Amino acid sequence: MVYGFDNSASFGKFFPDADMPGYWEYLEQRFNEMSASGTATHEFFPQFRSQFVDDCLKGLLPIDEDLLPKNFVLAKPYKSLGDVILLGLGIAVTERFKDVIERLEPGRHQFRPITIKQPSGEEFPSAYYTLRVLTQLDAWDREKSDPSCWEKSIRIEKMNRPKKNYAHGIAMSRSVIGDHHIWRGLVTPETGISGFDFYVSDRLKAAIDEAGLVTPPFYQLKEV
Repeated sequence: MVYGFDNSASFGKFFPDADMPGYWEYLEQRFNEMSASGTATHEFFPQFRSQFVDDCLKGLLPIDEDLLPKNFVLAKPYKSLGDVILLGLGIAVTERFKDVIERLEPGRHQFRPITIKQPSGEEFPSAYYTLRVLTQLDAWDREKSDPSCWEKSIRIEKMNRPKKNYAHGIAMSRSVIGDHHIWRGLVTPETGISGFDFYVSDRLKAAIDEAGLVTPPFYQLKEV
């Protein structure tokens, strides 16, 4: 089976309110250095920043770790956070979650150690890593999906809402998934479906459950 999950849409243990102090100034400084050396990909910083954020969220190639944010300060004290959280320019996971992924897909995705601090300046006790999932699959099988579980919007196909009520009727192709264990779906006007932010294999889901990781809800889709 395949499972899907979304980032949290509201502040809480899966989406802590946090700042990246000094980060955008640092990134602009790095952009100016690249411009001076002739290695910048854009003429102006706003265009570079926009493309960089898009690459962080959707790109499939590793990014120079020196450009990624590494210091975060929580806007208020948090007693606990999830093992996967929405933070900064993407998601971050605990070392336990990282280890689970790396056991199944060693070297396939990009992790970077970060520091999270409470407003008091005290470091959050759990170690976290930013995670960039570098796999994107067009695994949706339109023909074998329940037509009552999805619809065509103006430009793309999308899963009906609330997703938890319709995920069971969305078919994912086993042959496309292959040996992948965590991925993002491909969505274009020509192919794919707008569904979950991330998808995981049954093996990864079982490993997450066995490790007792604290995550947002996972919803089961069907694998064909």
